[in-house]
Amino acid sequence: MPLSPKSLILGCASTGAKFTPRNHLPCGDPVIDAVCTGKMIKTSTQDLLDEAAALYQRGCRYYHLHARNPRTNEQTTQNDVYSSVSRGIQQRCPSMLLSFGASRNGCEVQGAVQQKGEWERVSQCSLSLKDGGAHFVTIQAAVELQIICDLERRGFALNEETIDSKEFQRIIHQHRPSTDAVDINLSTHSTAKGANYGKTSASIQFENYRKAILTRDDVGLFHEVEWVQLERSYAMTRYAIEHPALGLGRSGQLNIILLFGFSPRLPFPATYRDFKRVVRLAKSLEYNLGNPQKKLRHVSVTVGAAVLPRQAAEHFKQPDVGRYQADRKCALRRLAIYASQPDSEVDVLRYGLEDTPYTLDGQGRVQLCDNQTLHDVVEQEIISQNVAVITEARHVLDRVGPARSHIPSMHHHIGYRPDMHDPYLDLSKFHVAAVERHV
Repeated sequence: MPLSPKSLILGCASTGAKFTPRNHLPCGDPVIDAVCTGKMIKTSTQDLLDEAAALYQRGCRYYHLHARNPRTNEQTTQNDVYSSVSRGIQQRCPSMLLSFGASRNGCEVQGAVQQKGEWERVSQCSLSLKDGGAHFVTIQAAVELQIICDLERRGFALNEETIDSKEFQRIIHQHRPSTDAVDINLSTHSTAKGANYGKTSASIQFENYRKAILTRDDVGLFHEVEWVQLERSYAMTRYAIEHPALGLGRSGQLNIILLFGFSPRLPFPATYRDFKRVVRLAKSLEYNLGNPQKKLRHVSVTVGAAVLPRQAAEHFKQPDVGRYQADRKCALRRLAIYASQPDSEVDVLRYGLEDTPYTLDGQGRVQLCDNQTLHDVVEQEIISQNVAVITEARHVLDRVGPARSHIPSMHHHIGYRPDMHDPYLDLSKFHVAAVERHV
């Protein structure tokens, strides 16, 4: 079926790390308390698989998971949880792209890190698809920003102009991250303990990031990062691309998740113009500082709305673009409209109980919901904007795979045919070929 002029992949962030029983302090509002303790979030493998299968039938083709301890509903580092869900989804949802989180938030994760070391929270990077891994693991989010905070503590003036400068390139090459462990103080919009990332050093985070990139390349799978503070996240991704010991995106591919509303430094955009500015920054990372004319990687853009339920009312507004602008809409619906615009440059529209885990009624009041309801919300919104949902595996790969300059030889290398009915498992082979060609 030919695609409409504008099309999007729909993705679900199913669980997350911050909406858990131990991260939230009860406020007395039963709906808010239920949302913020993660009451509606699935934790058992069977429930997650049933949910993923239902979403797949609706058209979801990207499924992002933070493993949860089914006994406590807290985030866990247990790879058997990740692998059991992955294997089940691969069997039941053959064209679903899988993504794993790697947050440092939560008492159980921090306990595991203290006991086993920093790699414990990112060790799911090393799982191949056959072993229950994921196409993507989010190897940069909040805690990795300690590397940029280290530069700021040394006097680096952080802004878009300095990040885009040749001077920043020089600083990146000369930087030796500090070994001093400090508390991670990042201003975020979160639950009471959802912004607690513990104590670590820039040196530890640098080494962890380096190992994660190498490991993803070793298993032949994709690179993915998440932006939670605009300038710091942008600087960190640029740093990881340019640093010779890191080489983020060297395979010709990088997925960047823009999590609008996660923090005051990446607020939910009031206008489409504000939204587009952030997307353009992400897309600029297709080029290196030393060669801004040559595209070296394909950057796919995933967008999500991370607006807390107590902030929902202030974001219940009329959109400034798209059809039906007279109606007030919640942040998630407005995000869907932004992503639906012909020039949005968005590839994946993300929803889910990790990000904005509620719906609003006609008066802007918070309502409990599940991930299937959130899928229906965004699908309804993009269809109203005359946007098609991408479900065929080859079209999904076109949107999130390596730069097209890498593709012809890779087709020959892996025996890819455009008429392949279901090249799901070939996605990993596709990435291996990209790494080999680039290196």
